Amino acid sequence: MIMTNFSYVVVRTDLRNYVPFLFGTSFGLIFLFGPLIYFYARAVIDPSFQWQKKYGLHFIPYGLQLLINIPLLIMEKRYWLEFINSFLSGTAVIRSIEIFIFAVQDIHLLIYLVLTYMLIRSVNNRQGNGNVQYLIPVSLRLNWLKNLLYSFALFLITVFGLYIFILIRGTYHPVTNYVYTLITSGIIYFIAYRMVLSPEILSPDFAQKYKAYMPFSGEEGDVYMQKIKSLMLDAKLYTDPELKLSALAEQIGLPSHQASKLINEKFGKSFNELINEYRVEEFIRRVNHDDFKAYSIYGIALEVGFNSKSSFNTAFKKITGKTPSSFKT
Repeated sequence: MIMTNFSYVVVRTDLRNYVPFLFGTSFGLIFLFGPLIYFYARAVIDPSFQWQKKYGLHFIPYGLQLLINIPLLIMEKRYWLEFINSFLSGTAVIRSIEIFIFAVQDIHLLIYLVLTYMLIRSVNNRQGNGNVQYLIPVSLRLNWLKNLLYSFALFLITVFGLYIFILIRGTYHPVTNYVYTLITSGIIYFIAYRMVLSPEILSPDFAQKYKAYMPFSGEEGDVYMQKIKSLMLDAKLYTDPELKLSALAEQIGLPSHQASKLINEKFGKSFNELINEYRVEEFIRRVNHDDFKAYSIYGIALEVGFNSKSSFNTAFKKITGKTPSSFKT
């Protein structure tokens, strides 16, 4: 966005007499906005996210736009000056190919904003399911991304309005630059304000997970681990389909984030993975027991704590590598 705004500075100042081609560097940059905000969102809320070469495919539209721009960028200065002057006078005619490209740009950004919204919504729906609590809570990360997404949605609405405006006129108009610069500057200042106010939100660290640290080595850690095992094996706490990490933490006398850390260190898995393992083991014990002959497979799954067929099947296949029916004789 800063690069785009700078290109408009070139147009509106004497810089256009020296480096008029810099105006062309902004052409098509909007193709970068969508993929960048989407991958930024993934990096902020997905601890397992790693950049992969295949993700470069998302930037092909901008690459194609860049190829289209090459003849313009190497155009002689006098042609650039003629174009800029006609642009500023409002007489530069918009061509059919440009109308098509602008429409594709708007649709392209809309698709990525929808993808980002769906990503944020899916993570938001998983909140409170016992995941690790990070130094910068995922809830704060989500709020920041929502605000950023709203800003880009406003940007898209503005750009679409400008597109309709020049479509009706049939020519470019410098007022579109003013409006475009105004909205992009607003977003830039908004991001800068948040960076000053809470810089950790913009680039939260997944390596620093916990708000407090308690070592669980030695006898103290073993005591807590035995408490968890007792609650699982004796009280069969895992059969509660509404079981949350906070409830288990309260039972063993630890804050939720420390209970999560204990499970990670002592059991080598997350809270959800641990609970699902106990549920699957209990299912296997019951599936061929005489007391449960009248139960269906899904009925037994409900009895051991699963609250949906899909979550049961997914967990069972992940833990055993087999389907539940293969265990029923």
